[in-house]
Amino acid sequence: MKKLNYILLCALSVLGLAACDNTLDQVFDEQTLVEFNEAILRTNATGRTYSITSLANTPTAGTTSTAQLNLVGRQRSSELTVRVLVDPATTAPASSYTLSNGGNVVIPANSSFGSLTVTVGRASSTTAPVGNLVLVIDSTSTDFKPSQNYKRLGFSFRN
Repeated sequence: MKKLNYILLCALSVLGLAACDNTLDQVFDEQTLVEFNEAILRTNATGRTYSITSLANTPTAGTTSTAQLNLVGRQRSSELTVRVLVDPATTAPASSYTLSNGGNVVIPANSSFGSLTVTVGRASSTTAPVGNLVLVIDSTSTDFKPSQNYKRLGFSFRN
């Protein structure tokens, strides 16, 4: 019985020492991913695979919102250009919004963040229908891949 207790104590000690390995030099070196920061922070809209943020535009004023893109992985020594496209699920007319730089987001060298400005025009009336603008990160690049769970972001506003 004493031998069993001794063996158990030794096994637990070895396991405890192995669990205390605090090497912090681990780097994410797998695929480079890009994702929308807002998609991480908010829960998905009901029945959708992305979050939707409401933008308050009125018949007298438009509005602007900035969407941050995150680089997941090692920072690069040169800038990375990410193309953001309008998803076919969009119900807002193309004339009611604009994307900065035509949807091209530059993540500067030695940085992990880039931003895209979405500008929404004035609503046609206070009772105008609400449309959705859905953005998606382009998946055709060989430099990065969009994060599958966070590659879409939605905005809703009056047309």
